[in-house]
Amino acid sequence: MGKRISVFGDSISTFHGFIPPENKVYYEDDLCAQNGVTQPADTWWMQVIEALEGELLANGSFSGSLVTGSEFPAGRSVARAKQVIGASGQQPDCILIYMGINDYGEGSSLCEFEQAYAEMLANLSEMAPNAEMFCMTLLPGRSKEHDVEFFRAKYKGENLESYNEAIRCAVKKHGAHLIDMANLGKPFDTLDGTHPTKLGMQQLAQTFLMGC
Repeated sequence: MGKRISVFGDSISTFHGFIPPENKVYYEDDLCAQNGVTQPADTWWMQVIEALEGELLANGSFSGSLVTGSEFPAGRSVARAKQVIGASGQQPDCILIYMGINDYGEGSSLCEFEQAYAEMLANLSEMAPNAEMFCMTLLPGRSKEHDVEFFRAKYKGENLESYNEAIRCAVKKHGAHLIDMANLGKPFDTLDGTHPTKLGMQQLAQTFLMGC
């Protein structure tokens, strides 16, 4: 049996029927069709899990969620951390973590973001003390229709790279594995600048696997 792998993220990592029912989902119905992400195998995380010859244990992703905040669905909340545990209490061997783009979009302060990211890792570690955590820095999306890369310029006073540096610092302090997507990859394909198309999902998965 392969390693049991859990996923922890925001809308980019959701898929209908694969996250807790109380969590908001992006990839469902018409949005699946529009983006070409029509089955779990099209998602970046399932492609990574299959490439690692693992099996999905749980997906605790929540569309629109931030790392910062004090209550559910904040990534730093204990309630979110619990969602990486299997339905029968099984512990994951690995946790794939891709969060932070909504903090950038909402203008969370860098100091608060780094502190919240570290607290998120601590909560996940407490829930799954033997799990390896793989934390991804953030890549911008690209829209062919508009021929533009999103999130490269300053937004609400900060560059996306500033949030990536905060992720790197939090990961280093906690001793988790860093998958430095920002240094390894290129902007992924999207329709709206944020949510990967089927091609964008492939690009994210390939970049992740480059960093393993």
